[in-house]
Amino acid sequence: MAEHRILSPENTSSGKQRYVFIDLYRSAVIFLMLEGHVFRAFLPLNLQGSPWFQFHEFFHGLSAPAFLFGAGLTFVISTKRRWEDYHHWDPPLAKRFRRLLLVILLGLSLHLPYFSFRKIIIEGTSAEYLQLFQLDVLHCIGIGLLSLHALIFFFKKESRFYLLVFSTIVFVCFSTPIMWEIDFLKFLPPVLAQMFNGNNGSPFPLYPYVGFLYAGVIVSWEFLVAVECKREKKFMSWLTVSGMILIIFGYIFDIIPIQIYPTYNYWFTSPNYFLVRMGSLMVIVAGFWYFAKYLKPPKKIWTVLGIESLFVYVLHLLVLYGSAMNSTENLQVYLGTNLSLIQTSVVFIGLFLLMLLAALMWNYLKENHFNFYRIVQLVIAGVFLFFFFTRDF
Repeated sequence: MAEHRILSPENTSSGKQRYVFIDLYRSAVIFLMLEGHVFRAFLPLNLQGSPWFQFHEFFHGLSAPAFLFGAGLTFVISTKRRWEDYHHWDPPLAKRFRRLLLVILLGLSLHLPYFSFRKIIIEGTSAEYLQLFQLDVLHCIGIGLLSLHALIFFFKKESRFYLLVFSTIVFVCFSTPIMWEIDFLKFLPPVLAQMFNGNNGSPFPLYPYVGFLYAGVIVSWEFLVAVECKREKKFMSWLTVSGMILIIFGYIFDIIPIQIYPTYNYWFTSPNYFLVRMGSLMVIVAGFWYFAKYLKPPKKIWTVLGIESLFVYVLHLLVLYGSAMNSTENLQVYLGTNLSLIQTSVVFIGLFLLMLLAALMWNYLKENHFNFYRIVQLVIAGVFLFFFFTRDF
């Protein structure tokens, strides 16, 4: 019975179904993200240039793709059971559209150059508009999931949807070096130009990062098929082997002395690095499935970071780096950027515990006092919008 509760979908108080191994995976991603951000923010440059830190960067480099991959995993689970509802502009699709638009707006708010709409419009410079429209993980998730809903809306058949998603992954993987050669600012406004590559500061543009989100969709889709056929273990074995093959081929292709693209940048645009990261994520997801299979039903403390990943993502950025709203009241300003390894580790532990406590409280409100939870959301949004549109500076 314990195995059934872990591997089969669970109904929450909100009516949604969750697979615990996915929440464990997403919680681990949040943990890795918090650790990487803290170490990047506070360690001095001489330590960040050391070999051990470069080794660390490879694993931290998986956090954003893993976050996007996880969004793809949960998209299919929450969408496939209501597939027909998303073929028409009815309340279910309108509700999903509003939620994804909110995700995009949250990402936009984190890049505000000033906490004043008036000042942005009157005094905003070209560089500040580029900063405002930089694409980060939240934008990539919001735009990527909206595009998936567009495929469902217009093509409807599951086979066509699957084929288009898979084709997009292949296209994004191999066209990213070309997309990064184009200066989109020459013929597009910043709000669009910033989407396609990182040449003007976008940390997570659609190329290549939306490919990881789409890949999560394919993996989740195949997993649900395996669940229906009662062959989850066989699927996870296949996923592990396939992931290892992608990793091996990614390394082999990289050392072959043949250059196809005019400019080759392994860490930012390389299809080989895309394959390595994709394979790693497939192996990791399978690993959490096997881990959950032999684990007793975990307490909420082990999964809550994954369940409330969006909340934790936004909150930790505000606490750690600040924003236009709290540019002088954040940990980087308070602590500086030249801490020792031990001091940085203490900061990480403290931030992790703070995020864990905040996620537990936020989840408790949502699960047990939903009306109050909604009121809190509306109050926060109302206060933000009031000051943003009324401040002159």
